[in-house]
Amino acid sequence: MKLLNTWTRKLSIGMALVCMPCSAFGQIANYPSIPMEMGTLPGPSEYSPEMMGYGAPCDGSCDAYDPRMGGEFGGAGMAGGLLGRHANCGPGSRLSSGCGPLGCDGGTFGDGRSLSDLFGALTSRLCSIGGLLLTPYGEGGVAAQRWFDFSAEAIVLSRTTGAGSRNFSSLGRAPVNASDFVLSSDQVDLDRYRIGLALQGNVQVGPGSNVEVGYFGLNKWSESATVTSAAPGTLYSFFSDYGTNPFDGFDDPDRSLSHTIRYESSLHNGEVNLRRRWAEPSGFLQGSFLAGIRYFQLDEQFGFTAIGNNNDTFAANGLRFFDYTTETKNQLTGFQIGTDLWLNLIPGVKVGTEIKGGVYGNHATQETRIRANSLPAFGIPSIDEQASDGRTAYLVQASGQAVYRLTYAWTLRGSYQLIYVDNVALGPENVNDEPPALFLPNSTRTVRVNTDGEIFYTGFTTGAEYTW
Repeated sequence: MKLLNTWTRKLSIGMALVCMPCSAFGQIANYPSIPMEMGTLPGPSEYSPEMMGYGAPCDGSCDAYDPRMGGEFGGAGMAGGLLGRHANCGPGSRLSSGCGPLGCDGGTFGDGRSLSDLFGALTSRLCSIGGLLLTPYGEGGVAAQRWFDFSAEAIVLSRTTGAGSRNFSSLGRAPVNASDFVLSSDQVDLDRYRIGLALQGNVQVGPGSNVEVGYFGLNKWSESATVTSAAPGTLYSFFSDYGTNPFDGFDDPDRSLSHTIRYESSLHNGEVNLRRRWAEPSGFLQGSFLAGIRYFQLDEQFGFTAIGNNNDTFAANGLRFFDYTTETKNQLTGFQIGTDLWLNLIPGVKVGTEIKGGVYGNHATQETRIRANSLPAFGIPSIDEQASDGRTAYLVQASGQAVYRLTYAWTLRGSYQLIYVDNVALGPENVNDEPPALFLPNSTRTVRVNTDGEIFYTGFTTGAEYTW
């Protein structure tokens, strides 16, 4: 460990020297060459100094490019050499051919004079806009292991798909044209971004292995829509099949002055995973496999409210009302597997992707409450129904991620998220349009829970990681 720390200190000094020539106007000076005796450079025993990002000193002829001198693992920049090297200079690198503070063809730390020196150019630009303040913390080099102890992020999600389109109100009795349906679930799509919280903690349990505990949620969506009639008594509801069953509808939900629908949804996710990490010999690519247990909870509420006056007029001769509310709850519990892959761009900057998913048992319930102006006449304040069911559900989560290390302890992180959930009970899809027998004798209303719904979330996260 002492040898590795000594080497990383030298690497940090090299990064500082990269940025020292940066001027206040963002101009980039040529990087100085740092001659060093390669045989005395400390480093992990399994890697040669060249593989750890050190090239040989430069001379004045570095501008002469000679592709014949490249090699599969020619030296610098963690497995360099695919693009050759400059004549009379140190070993080549996979993605560069410029002179840097660690020698000619220093790979990650080239000066960006060659178009192939992608990473060197990135380092140069970081210097030009912020000097040392924006240069990532590069201790450990390109092969630094992906690790953090705790992370906290804001997670912002939108529902791009959810409940299917369904009509709830018409202007006039059926049969009606499509344009006469004036209130539908499309008007309360939960497609706006809502912010929540994401937390994760890691505990190492063995070489390359750790247990991680994660949570995200607290995102809550709420939308409503209202339609009013220009003439009294012209709004009809789904409850009477738009004024046809019974003819001219019910007194409470039909021939109304206004109809309103409202839709709410929230989610919570918790998981415990065992993750096993791996890295290629050069450390340029790293990844992991995971397996664990996941709990996902989706709660929804959908409501329909009708307001009218007695005698179906605008006169204030008594309020008629009808309120229908359905609540659904999904509790998914099951086993999941996943994998991730990370690309180390430059020391302190990584990009990666992750996918995980599994099969879950969904304990789904729905509760419905109907309140209406006429119910007290039957001696009851409301009609209450409840149903539950168990069904197999599926959840897949994929993400693209990036991290930027500020200091030894703190790293900025961000990601783009895709989450798909199938076989869940959604609020609008559990509204039962069959009237209870109390409203319509001989009605065949069946109390059940519909778990055929699916949801697709998209969004992003931004936050920080902490390592102690």
